[in-house]
Amino acid sequence: MGRREDVIGKWSEEKLELLEKYLRAYARIMSSQKRKRGWPEAFHYIDAFAGSGQARAKDEERYIEGSPLRALQCDPPFDCCWFIERSPQRVEKLESLRSQFPNREIIIRLGDCNQILREEIIPQITRQRQHGLVFLDPYGLQVEWETVVALAKAKTFDVFVNFPLMGVIRILKSDEPPTERRRGLLKKVMGDDLWVNQIYYSQWTLLGEIKQERYIIRAEWLARIYADKVKEIFKYVSNPVIMTNSKNAPLYALFLASHNQTAVKIVNDIFSRYERLREVGR
Repeated sequence: MGRREDVIGKWSEEKLELLEKYLRAYARIMSSQKRKRGWPEAFHYIDAFAGSGQARAKDEERYIEGSPLRALQCDPPFDCCWFIERSPQRVEKLESLRSQFPNREIIIRLGDCNQILREEIIPQITRQRQHGLVFLDPYGLQVEWETVVALAKAKTFDVFVNFPLMGVIRILKSDEPPTERRRGLLKKVMGDDLWVNQIYYSQWTLLGEIKQERYIIRAEWLARIYADKVKEIFKYVSNPVIMTNSKNAPLYALFLASHNQTAVKIVNDIFSRYERLREVGR
């Protein structure tokens, strides 16, 4: 039996296209800075959830280049590409990229991205006074707030974040507040859980009991909660774009966090063009 393929929908393909546009802009800017200033420092691409390198389209018989391939194909090239993945099967597929791109420096790590970023990649890149673009595209609630803080403190990373709106909404029941364990998970991912108190209210039941109910959570509001939290540690944060599935249900909020104002301006321009095209297509 063959290995299971990664399968993605249209929204994931659009996310990858938005990432690619910024990858190319970032690489051009950093390469230009190196030439002008004579910098010896490298600039890195770090993919915290790299996947297998490519995926099959959900509704069509075709393959879509994943974020690792798009980063490796950048011209001018990144000096080094880091790919982190928890699945040994996906790591095995990532290893095949070395033969496809023999002139690229590729570092592949198997394990938890939070640990690898905080204990290896961030210290190494900051110690060498280099720069990096980090792509945080989790499958769920895997990115810890402590990791985002570590990236911000380094002040040398742009961070392209795909925040899992649906993952958060799923653990917030409509008829009762989250348990302490679930609040702890939200705090671990989002930095605090104080905002949870705003979305529940009390009402009397027909039996004369007080019951907790949850307000409807708007995706834009939740995305802004997280983006504003990120803005407390990064100087600039782009406007979030809500990524939706084929039924228009919100899944993720995509945005850039940076200490560079120009970087965020570029992403806002990319996102604005995407939103206009999406409106036309509806």
